[in-house]
Amino acid sequence: MDICILTIATNKYIQFVQNLYDSIDEHFLTNHSVQCLLFTDHEIEESSPNVKISQIDHEPWPIPTLKRYNYFIKEKDFISKFDYCFYLDADMKVVDTVGDEIFGDLVATNHPYKIYETPEQFSYERNPSSLAYVPPGEGTNYYAGGFNGGKTSKFLEMSQVIADRVNKDLENNIVAVWHDESHMNRYLIDNPPTVSLTPSYCYAEEFLGTDYPYLPKIVALKKNHNALRT
Repeated sequence: MDICILTIATNKYIQFVQNLYDSIDEHFLTNHSVQCLLFTDHEIEESSPNVKISQIDHEPWPIPTLKRYNYFIKEKDFISKFDYCFYLDADMKVVDTVGDEIFGDLVATNHPYKIYETPEQFSYERNPSSLAYVPPGEGTNYYAGGFNGGKTSKFLEMSQVIADRVNKDLENNIVAVWHDESHMNRYLIDNPPTVSLTPSYCYAEEFLGTDYPYLPKIVALKKNHNALRT
């Protein structure tokens, strides 16, 4: 299979990328052909045939995450060449074997902080004016934005819908509470993922060494968000 890995790293987030790519080389779908597509505002030469650079502007937070699906659509002709594509946050690290179990039409990861909450407590977008709106009583899972993917055609279909909804919200001066993640969760309620991964695939680093009931495969690194986003 031909796999495309999507990552966004503008401004200070660029510091995480090499660590992520090294961990992908070691642990991620190693029996398949993997190419990385990096969206960044940094001037980086494509020194490796396995990494393609897509230049984007760095905008104030939360635009770099809110518009991530817009960036994917910008490169849809390139992404469409692959069988599967997966998005990983730049500040992630693959720490154990990730294999064919992640293949599916649409793949999402249960949020590591939500396993002790009921659906009523999930932080869906509750503003009815937003296209990410989830009314009380809808939704049974809350998915993390840090790792998702699937068959390229299905992923790009989701990306186009989310990008359009984000743009329409912005035209009305609306930003969903958890940005692109809120829009993704709205989409996945209407279009349930065929593979629903455990929090092992978006494991918070602060859970290491605790009695958290899952083992880490992809770790979301602990960092100072405020320092990175300014």
